[in-house]
Amino acid sequence: MKKPKLAVVISDTHVGSTVGLWPEKYTSIEGVPLGQNAAQKWLWQRWIDATKKWLPKVVGSDDYVIILNGDLVEGVHHKTLQVMTPDPADQSRAVKLVLGPLFENASKVFMTLGTESHTRNDELRIGYDLGAEKDPETGHHAFSELHLEIHGCYGVARHHLGTAGSPYLEAGGIGRAMNTEIMEAARCGARIPRWMMRAHRHRHGIVTDGNSLMGVTGAWQLLTRYGHKVVPSASPEPSIIVMDWRNCNRGELPKIHERVYEPKEKQIVTVS
Repeated sequence: MKKPKLAVVISDTHVGSTVGLWPEKYTSIEGVPLGQNAAQKWLWQRWIDATKKWLPKVVGSDDYVIILNGDLVEGVHHKTLQVMTPDPADQSRAVKLVLGPLFENASKVFMTLGTESHTRNDELRIGYDLGAEKDPETGHHAFSELHLEIHGCYGVARHHLGTAGSPYLEAGGIGRAMNTEIMEAARCGARIPRWMMRAHRHRHGIVTDGNSLMGVTGAWQLLTRYGHKVVPSASPEPSIIVMDWRNCNRGELPKIHERVYEPKEKQIVTVS
């Protein structure tokens, strides 16, 4: 097998949320059929477009790795009622149905830990069940932070990135996080990353200064009731990022492919 020169980055699927990704046909452990609502059908159509149509065109027949950058399941958090099922086993089984087909053609799969209030330690179990790579420091099948070199280009994937609060501050927040990562590595004499991947804020974004880049993958979840309280005007953008080193010299930054979907259009009520 050739050494892969492609990395597919996905995060924040929030499987189990009533406004997150959910498989077309699922029967719970208790034997209850749990189908998709309108929001999930909208997300699923775009998920199929991204993973079955767009992604195969980008990667072709070349080897690739997958980075699943946290918050794969919704869990039960902040007293939410917006869950398909509160059973962790059901949510984990549903994740496997959603993500499992992606694993079939991947050379390796790396998972990072998301937000504990969402995921508990479910990513450790899901990573084990799906054969994700082990963290050499812990032996677990999910990383707190993934330090990864591809085609001589070293980078770091972590789940968390602070929310910007306002759209006009988003790019600045990504840039600050990118340079903080670089400065913290330099301060302690560690190897400086060239690429960085983050998630968590549910909005897509990429910032580069030509020497380094940071990408942020959008969420495959629409705004929850809790989200309406803390970021009421936000519009999540489902997305996938592919880092591509196929035509790059060893050690260079990758070419970036991105698939971003516009937020789901709101229904407008007309009275006159």
